[in-house]
Amino acid sequence: MLVRYGGNVRVVDLMQLIHEPLLLRLINDVLVSNDRIAYLGPEGSYSHEAALQLFGKDAILTSLKSIGDVVKGVYRGDYGFGVIPIENNQAGVVGESMEALLRWNVYVNYAIDYRVSLCLVVNDGSDINDIKEIYSHPHAINEALNFISKLNVSVNYTQSTSEALRIIKGFRHRAAVASRMGAELHGLKSLICGIEDNLNYTRFLVISRHMGRVGDRTMAIFSVPNRPGSLFNALKPFADLSINLSMIYSRPNRGSPWSYDFLLETECQLSDVNCSRAFDELSRVAVYVKMLGSYPVVRFY
Repeated sequence: MLVRYGGNVRVVDLMQLIHEPLLLRLINDVLVSNDRIAYLGPEGSYSHEAALQLFGKDAILTSLKSIGDVVKGVYRGDYGFGVIPIENNQAGVVGESMEALLRWNVYVNYAIDYRVSLCLVVNDGSDINDIKEIYSHPHAINEALNFISKLNVSVNYTQSTSEALRIIKGFRHRAAVASRMGAELHGLKSLICGIEDNLNYTRFLVISRHMGRVGDRTMAIFSVPNRPGSLFNALKPFADLSINLSMIYSRPNRGSPWSYDFLLETECQLSDVNCSRAFDELSRVAVYVKMLGSYPVVRFY
């Protein structure tokens, strides 16, 4: 299995990632006092898959109904870690995650770029010629639209891929678009996998109440005054110090009409002098800066 760690590609067993020095240090610092890990459910979701791949099948995982519940639970100390989605390479930033990170004082300790592979899931004994109806979340349907359009079937939207799996169970003529793991959890069969139209990655964040200063990237949320040149002045220090911006998104600020919050990810770590200096310069011209910490990045292929 190929895993990209920082800028290097290596072949490793995903379940051995627990032995990475940074993650092991994180566990020693955090899980000694709280070994519970929250993720955006339901069971069988891609957040669940990412949590299992990173922490292992013996971890104490708890499924929660919303991203806000995960972030709030970590902030309150109910969970040592939380796993939430932050960005998809097809759909962009996850607004609910950005808003929750802004509201609650938690920090990013790890980022996982996880390949989302969609499967056509059926009941045992069914084949592709039996299918008359397909069920799934609208995002999953859209991501596999080229494949689905070649089938003579009706399309039905559900609240989640897990709900789709429950709906098709026991019906030979129904199929779902979902994950392989979700199919296994519901006792169903993955007929064909990799039906997505394009390579599809979701980035998940591992959050805790501990801020890191070492890693591949550093993340912050900030806002600037609503006047000409404000955003330019905020980002100029990073260019001056040759620090690349790997991600920047804007969201409307709900408390101030026509003002915006910006989610910023940079390719530097706060333990480096230039990185800290750039964020200090940002703080001088911003309305506010909320630092989310530095962290390593792992990619699951």
